[in-house]
Amino acid sequence: MAKEILGHITCPHCGNKKATVHQNAGRNSKALYYRCYPDEGEQCGTIQPSLSGGQNFIKNNMRPLNNIEQAAAAEHAAENAKVEQIKVAEKVTKKSPEPKPKNSFAWLTEDSAS
Repeated sequence: MAKEILGHITCPHCGNKKATVHQNAGRNSKALYYRCYPDEGEQCGTIQPSLSGGQNFIKNNMRPLNNIEQAAAAEHAAENAKVEQIKVAEKVTKKSPEPKPKNSFAWLTEDSAS
């Protein structure tokens, strides 16, 4: 799953004006990367320049999101958070096993009426 969209950049490889800029995952990571997946034509994919020249290129050419794009990005992030929360809740409910008998002969002493 991609991180939140910080802005847009024109892809230097194919010219797509809607490539999205993201921040790398990790607590202390401030590095940026961009994802270029145009509707038509070849896709450049995820470009993660780690050297300072590539980071400066992204910072200098990134266009901030407008109000409509910000609202759409927030809605998308909220939907992703909802999906992840549902996955965690399902995983927790699957992990709660039924109580096991105290020993292997416990079934002999249990009432069959219960």
